[in-house]
Amino acid sequence: MSERKPIFLFSHPRSTSHAFLRPFLQRSQEFHVFCEPFNEFVKEIERSKDAKNGVADPSKHSDLSLFTPKVLSIFDDVGKTYYDESSNKPKRVLWHEHSVSLAMGIPEISFLSNPQFLEMTHTFLIRNPEKSIRSLYKAFKFFIGKSFDKNRAGLIQSKQIFDFLKDLNKQPIVIDSDDVINDPEGILKKYCELIGEEFKEEMIQWEAKPINEFKGTNVTISKFMVHNAENSTGFNKFTNKYEYPEIEYPQIVYDVITESKPYYDYLYQFKI
Repeated sequence: MSERKPIFLFSHPRSTSHAFLRPFLQRSQEFHVFCEPFNEFVKEIERSKDAKNGVADPSKHSDLSLFTPKVLSIFDDVGKTYYDESSNKPKRVLWHEHSVSLAMGIPEISFLSNPQFLEMTHTFLIRNPEKSIRSLYKAFKFFIGKSFDKNRAGLIQSKQIFDFLKDLNKQPIVIDSDDVINDPEGILKKYCELIGEEFKEEMIQWEAKPINEFKGTNVTISKFMVHNAENSTGFNKFTNKYEYPEIEYPQIVYDVITESKPYYDYLYQFKI
């Protein structure tokens, strides 16, 4: 494949991943961005799982045979060539998913061993769990309306996928959310260099506006989860920032932070 092969961005929930996509959405003539196409597929899997062991239960879903075609259809979409309408030049695909979503697959679906996936440029966005887990808890409490699910923290899955790729002699690129926010130009220049792209100044400032690529099936939840990314004009620059209320965190939040920290620290040592 050429050096403009698709880019895969792994992240974990509340890692500022939607903000990180904004620089590439700025370059819409050059990049075609897929934002979590696996998400609806994962919801389908969740509805078919046994509540006790987390394994897909055929008795709870009549269409398990459709799961493999759904995964393949996502790869088909990513594998297409997308062209800029004005120049008719091909765009480069950037595919973003949360690692934890990919780990929720069912038996017989081996996402990571798909040859198309293995040929991509693999990158990871991480964020200190002291920040991401607190934010995730608040998202569950104020937006999602469900009990906090510690299994959605996501850093362990990022570490597992990173090691899988590293063992195959791939060279995954790791970026830290705080670094991007504190030095967006410096980090984006490094990231662009590593993925074989030219950095452009337009990547560090943009217009606050709704982003079509961020829309999910549950519009209400999606709108709140990406509110700050859409209402930003740059990294940590907002026209209408949503601030979570101050709350007392239950012990489970601190427990999950403690459990997640070693995985974050491990990935952190590889950051650019």
